[in-house]
Amino acid sequence: MNLFDNQRYYDKDEFDKVSYEDQQEIFLRIRAWMPRVSERDRYNQKKYRNIIISRIEQICAYACAGHIPSQDYMGYIYKRGFGDIFPVNYKRSIEWSIIAARNGSKLAPQRMKAFMNPAIDIIMESPRAGQIVKYNDLNLSNYFWFLSQYVCELLYVDLNLDPKEMSKKELIEEDTNEKGARIFFDRFRDRCVNGALFNLIKTLPEDVDENEAGEVLMSKEEKENKKKYDSEFVELNIEDIDTTNETKD
Repeated sequence: MNLFDNQRYYDKDEFDKVSYEDQQEIFLRIRAWMPRVSERDRYNQKKYRNIIISRIEQICAYACAGHIPSQDYMGYIYKRGFGDIFPVNYKRSIEWSIIAARNGSKLAPQRMKAFMNPAIDIIMESPRAGQIVKYNDLNLSNYFWFLSQYVCELLYVDLNLDPKEMSKKELIEEDTNEKGARIFFDRFRDRCVNGALFNLIKTLPEDVDENEAGEVLMSKEEKENKKKYDSEFVELNIEDIDTTNETKD
């Protein structure tokens, strides 16, 4: 089945269940397909440019229709750009990453880790963090994307984001002011994190003792493992994964 036709990738609740590894594989398939052209077309500068733009337009159309892996890719390509054919747009990159994360992407929070860290720290330092962790069965491999999704739910609303509305924006629009984008989105993130924490607490069972802080997420040994995991998590860059053995169409 063509991955763009898979309805599971349009449904938030279903996509939540797709493993990180499978989401990564889907992303790599899109990324590998996008620039794959014949040698003849590659050396025809005008034709090659038209093919690349046409394919980004196609992926963007799927993203606007709700295809979550395509939303992930749009966050990636706007951050990365594509040579002198497709320019960087940091604001658009963050917008698409928030949309993807809100819909269940496990890759988008990774790409936004520096941006999301302050919000996740506030949630994890809450007196109710232990209860949130236990009730939602969180661990080192899933807590970051799960909590990021809660924050992005509110960012999505606060920023008036809508995939269908994204289709009305110019596809090619350069914005290299990364610092300005960070300042802009940091303000919204800081405003949304308390609401995300409130929503997380609201989902806890009514019989949970509010005065009981619950177990801290980790023991001393687990905290050391977390430091190691976080270090590896920061260093792992989805944009630089070796694509030598990527799945062929």
